Formats: sequence, C-alpha cells, structure tokens
Amino acid sequence: MLSIGFLACKVDTSLFILSNGTNIFYLLVYVNDILLTGSNSTMLHRLIQLLSSEFKLCDLAIVHYFLGIEVQSTGMGLMLHQHKYILDILTRASMTSVKPVDTPVSPSKITILQDHPFSNPPRFHQIIGALQYLTFTRPDICFIVNRVCQFIHAPTDSH
Repeated sequence: MLSIGFLACKVDTSLFILSNGTNIFYLLVYVNDILLTGSNSTMLHRLIQLLSSEFKLCDLAIVHYFLGIEVQSTGMGLMLHQHKYILDILTRASMTSVKPVDTPVSPSKITILQDHPFSNPPRFHQIIGALQYLTFTRPDICFIVNRVCQFIHAPTDSH
C-alpha cells in the first residue's frame, strides 16, 4: 500500500490514506477485512485492480456492515450506526423493555455505594466491553461508559 502512494495514518495504524490532487482515498485494514472508499469511482476501481494484483481480494461492492458497524449510504455520504449491536447488548443485559432517556444517568448517581456485589462480574465485564465498542458511533455515552468502567473490579448491583 505504501508503494502505491498510501500513507499510514499516525493516530490509527489500521488506516491508510491516499491523496491525489482533489481525490482522496481511505483504506481501513482489520486482520483480513479491508474497507476501501474514495472520492473518485474510476480511480477507486483502478486501486482495487492494483490491490487485486498483489493480494487475494473479494470485492463485495457496496458496504452495508463492517466490524459490527452498519453502514448506510446517504446523499451526504455514509451514515454509521450500531442499531443491531445496541439491541444485542440490551438483550444480553435483559434490558429490552427499558425506556430510552436523553441522558443515560446523572454523573452524581454513579458512586461507590454500600451495595451488594454484583452476582455475575464476567457478565458485567462483557456488557461494559460492548458499551465501550458502542462509543464509536455513540460518543454521547462516552462519559457514562467511562464512569461505569471505573467500577469494573468491584461492580455492585447498583452499577
């Protein structure tokens, strides 16, 4: 990828960027999954052919799902969301019947309480890990997910 002009992103080692005049292309690599997109469809097809000569590729055309993130094409670009992933988390947490709220919780509500230890710490860890992955498309929950993570070593029923 570097030999054909892609530059490695300094903040994400799995992202490569190719800028050619007014055209820009992004190549995201995760183990054996590759996502390639760009501003010029003709050059994009040439890049796919060039990469195909070096690597075994399977062009699945339009992306709809990548690493648990749903991708929808809109008139303004790509919309990323994790609706199915959210439903999976709610199902695992036995919370499918809860009502949504604008603010997940007041920051002062999550504290160290004298409460009973949570009966299944591995389940708590799994749900917290899933919520951390969810913050890619839901930055609005970053604060509260980080706050709950602070109790990962000794979760209680209230957490």
